Amino acid sequence: MTMQLDRDDLIEGLRDVVRAVHEQKLSGVSIRIVGGAAPRLVHFDRDTTADIDACIQPMGQLQPIIAEIAAVRGWPSDWLNNSAAIFIPNLGQTVDWEPLFDDSSVSIAIAPVDALLAMKLAAARPGRDTEDVAKLLALSGTETIAAAEELYESFYPGDALPDRTIGLLDKIFTVGLPPKPLTPEMPNLD
Repeated sequence: MTMQLDRDDLIEGLRDVVRAVHEQKLSGVSIRIVGGAAPRLVHFDRDTTADIDACIQPMGQLQPIIAEIAAVRGWPSDWLNNSAAIFIPNLGQTVDWEPLFDDSSVSIAIAPVDALLAMKLAAARPGRDTEDVAKLLALSGTETIAAAEELYESFYPGDALPDRTIGLLDKIFTVGLPPKPLTPEMPNLD
C-alpha cells in the first residue's frame, strides 16, 4: 500500500525543507507545487495524497534534503518530486503562482485554481481526478463544457480537450457541480 500524506504531513515536510535550506545556507531554491497537494494545501479539503508534485529548482541541491526528510519521517524517497514539472503549462496563459513562502533563500508557491483545473482536465483520470475536477470547476465558476474547453485551451493552445475529458465533464455536469468548497487557512511554513 502506498503511504498517504495528510495536510499536516505536507506542511511539516515543507517546513523541514525550509529549515534545511536555511541550515545549509542555500539560496535560489524554488518549489512550484501542482497535483493533489496544491488543492489540499490551499484550495479545498480533499483526500490525502501520496506525494507533492512540483517543479523544483535546483533539484540537485534539494535531492539530499528531500531524501533525508524521507528517511527521518519514514516517508517514500519521492515524497517531494519533480515528476510533474513537464506537465505544467508553458505555451499559453502564464501560470500566476500563489506564494506560500518566500524569503531570500527559498520560494514556495502553489498553482492557482485555473492552472490546476487545466492540468486536471489534461490528465482526466476517471475516478482519480473526478472529485478534484468538480471542486475546481465550482471554485473557478466554470459551469459548461464549452467554458472548461476555453480555459483548457488558454493554457494549452492548439490542443482540444481529449474525448475522455469531455466524457468526465459530461458526467460531472449531469450530476451537477458541488457547492463551492471552503478554502482552508493558508499554511504557515516558518
